[in-house]
Amino acid sequence: MEWTTPRRVVAIVVLVGLVFGMGLHAGMDRPQSEQHWPYPRGDDIAADYEQFVGETTLLWGTVRTVDPANGTAVIRLETTEGTLELSVTEFDAAVEPGGTVQVYGTLGPGQTIEATNVVVVNPVGSSATVKYATSAVGAVLVLVAFFRRWRPELSQWAFVPREDSDG
Repeated sequence: MEWTTPRRVVAIVVLVGLVFGMGLHAGMDRPQSEQHWPYPRGDDIAADYEQFVGETTLLWGTVRTVDPANGTAVIRLETTEGTLELSVTEFDAAVEPGGTVQVYGTLGPGQTIEATNVVVVNPVGSSATVKYATSAVGAVLVLVAFFRRWRPELSQWAFVPREDSDG
């Protein structure tokens, strides 16, 4: 089958449509996976905290302060209701303020959570920057490797091997 310009345009439109279609779930109010989540979410807790006191939950938050001597920390959750800060007891993770943690535990009165398990996602706030920078460097290296062997041929809407490519 010969790839004529109209066929290529249709293929590109279909592929771009598929890429955008995969992200449609992000725009939904409550995607299917969220409807089956067994724990109260940060938005629900922020809206009516007292309703969830005594329930087990799994939350992600940014560490504000850590007191290793007392085994406590304060984490900040970003919710649709605004910022919610919780004091975490039984906090045994090695993390600095600005880091991100997952906290599994039981909600207590006075905006506290007794942690059963704390998992460090990012030990410091700059971890996200390092991850993005590493991804950007990797993407640039892939593009450089690709364009060393291939060049665009605009008249054909295609990439063709470079003549000077030793391959």
